[in-house]
Amino acid sequence: MPPSPDPTSDPSAALGTYLDVVDSCAPGLVEGLYVVGSYALGDWRPGRSDIDVVAVTSEPATEDDAGALRTAHAVLAEARPRPAIDGPYVAWGDLVTPPQPLHRPWVLDGDLHHDAECFEINPVTWYVLATYGVTVRGPRAEQLGTYVDVDARVRFVVDNLAGYWAPLADDVRRRCDLEPGARFRADSFEWCALGALRLHLTAFTGDVTSKRGAGEYGLDVVPEDLRPVLHAALAVRSGEARDDEGVPAELMRGAADVVTWCASSVGDAASPGA
Repeated sequence: MPPSPDPTSDPSAALGTYLDVVDSCAPGLVEGLYVVGSYALGDWRPGRSDIDVVAVTSEPATEDDAGALRTAHAVLAEARPRPAIDGPYVAWGDLVTPPQPLHRPWVLDGDLHHDAECFEINPVTWYVLATYGVTVRGPRAEQLGTYVDVDARVRFVVDNLAGYWAPLADDVRRRCDLEPGARFRADSFEWCALGALRLHLTAFTGDVTSKRGAGEYGLDVVPEDLRPVLHAALAVRSGEARDDEGVPAELMRGAADVVTWCASSVGDAASPGA
């Protein structure tokens, strides 16, 4: 008998287990399942990446539904803790209207929440679902009629760069000043150096890309003195660089400078058109 697929390197195995568990704990609840995120964008890293999904129910999930899903994810965490399967549980009707934070069950790092609005219900997620989504269960992703609007998508990323990423860069620089000899986690460096560039690309093109794609894009658009930071981040992303010794403060400060450049330059972004 051949060995069972390793779920950390085979997303289909992890998704199969997920559906088995959810169908057992909440029969008939999940009518559609679509993979978005790094896997849909061609940049999934075995052993490191989570699986980002949009799960679809007939009607908005009730508190009882959320309870059943909480049980399902607890079982799933015991059976196959990695990779985590993250994302919102939305109703079919949610997909055809402008996305906005809604009170729907959502999962982050494998833990289910139903106590706040779900950030992942946003114009970027809806666009990735409509354009790149991988169908696991239900009608094909391109047949869902998911609402997409380029102007809303651009506004969303510009606001996120200003409201979240720019203050984060300031915090990173302050820490580097306080602890000049500190070493930072390689995945935090990669996320910081490449994450804001994803939003920069969306602001100027309307499209969405992966972290790797953002780094490659950044090598063409950032000032020359920031490009070594992106080469280092891409090396971490690809596994070429060791990530067990941490990243020096100098490189982490460079990642913060990339974020600041992204946030300051998107003021020139105009809607790229539908």
